[in-house]
Amino acid sequence: MFLSVQYGLLLGAGLAPLNASYTCHPTCIPSTVTSNDLVFDGRSALLNLDLINAFVEPVAMRHEGRDRISNVKCWIEALHDLESPLILFTRPYFSSAWQPEPGPDSPFRRLADKIGTAEDVKTRIYPSFHIKPEAGDVVLQKTGYSAGTSISLEQILRAQSIDTVVLSGIRTGGAVASTAYRPFDLGYKVYIIANSTIEIEDTGSDDNAALLSQTLPKLPVDIVMLKQALRGLK
Repeated sequence: MFLSVQYGLLLGAGLAPLNASYTCHPTCIPSTVTSNDLVFDGRSALLNLDLINAFVEPVAMRHEGRDRISNVKCWIEALHDLESPLILFTRPYFSSAWQPEPGPDSPFRRLADKIGTAEDVKTRIYPSFHIKPEAGDVVLQKTGYSAGTSISLEQILRAQSIDTVVLSGIRTGGAVASTAYRPFDLGYKVYIIANSTIEIEDTGSDDNAALLSQTLPKLPVDIVMLKQALRGLK
């Protein structure tokens, strides 16, 4: 995969308004990658988690949330400027209105009211994030926190000879954290773009910082900033 001229202009001139140059607001989250050797190439899967209307709209009401949305949009647009990356989106929804997947006694059942069927507008990808199926973008149904609840994710990673998984999306303590564990267990290198993930609740900033700066690096999952991730695209 090779960077286009358009992407080069984006990296050179357009990132500052999108908060890609991380300012440590509201809490400084350190990157775990200090070298300039970071590369995301054709063996990397770029996984964007749960960017649906039901989850993005509350985040968009907050200043910090709008910054994160801009960052994710910047990331997705940069990926689309590459030759043929493996770009995946997860979309939580149930197969029917009676929600058979969680089961009546599942703890996940209490979160199910936020998730509808495939036809429900609240389960659709937020319109700021453009999906391009004709270019190979993949949208996976998900019925739990982890992207691993999509039965095809691991099959796709194996079939495409992936060795690295890069995560962004909503929310850090839910889909992002739970998704990070499974590919790590399976031997994939896992990276999380810190300033392209967020908690939904207003009180989530401290939790977000603790997860990204303390809990997840102990796996160890690598934490990077958007600017680093963009520079690593090949």
